[in-house]
Amino acid sequence: MLTLFHTTASNETLFRGLLAEMGPEIPSRHVVAADLLDRATAQGRVTADIAADVKDRMRMALDDGARMLLCTCSTLGTCADQMNDPRVLRIDRAMARRAVAKGGRVLVAACVASTLDPTVTLLRESAPPGQREVPAPEIPRMETPEIETLLMADLWPRFQAGERTLYWQGIAERLRKRAPAFDCIVLAQASMAGAADLLSDLPIPVLASPRIGMEAAITAYRNLR
Repeated sequence: MLTLFHTTASNETLFRGLLAEMGPEIPSRHVVAADLLDRATAQGRVTADIAADVKDRMRMALDDGARMLLCTCSTLGTCADQMNDPRVLRIDRAMARRAVAKGGRVLVAACVASTLDPTVTLLRESAPPGQREVPAPEIPRMETPEIETLLMADLWPRFQAGERTLYWQGIAERLRKRAPAFDCIVLAQASMAGAADLLSDLPIPVLASPRIGMEAAITAYRNLR
């Protein structure tokens, strides 16, 4: 069974649809833990207590028959990594790899502050090995992308109020203005994916995690032995 670990009810709806489209044969269970994101948002980050709670709940889900767990919340992505369990995946890893493969300047956009650090860290960790070396001693150097962040916290209440169209339109409007200075835009939260459709005419990629990450998770699940 594939367990999807969410922090918003809307993510459950979104990923149910994606799984039905892309992997209808895969048995699934959805766990919604909205309080975890609420607490992280209030603190502005994932504290040690929140991280411990996240990992405890993920272990419970694994113990409850999950062959694989997919964390769909980017804010909690670092907690998923800290599980050190090959059965635990994070939704934004495949997106991060695609972003850094483009090279150049990357703009990371978020509407919740606690999402920025985990996303930027993931992007830097996902950078491919560089061709240059550093002297004394000579060891391979990791090329890191040039990353800037944009926080649009004032738009988050629109999402919380269920005003999804206004939320996506607000995101798209601000990113359209910033796009000329970058080679790629990363939408740090799954909830922002609708804005990517409104920016499809831009000459640079605007990456959202849900479809990219779901595809990677389905592939990994089908390859389980």
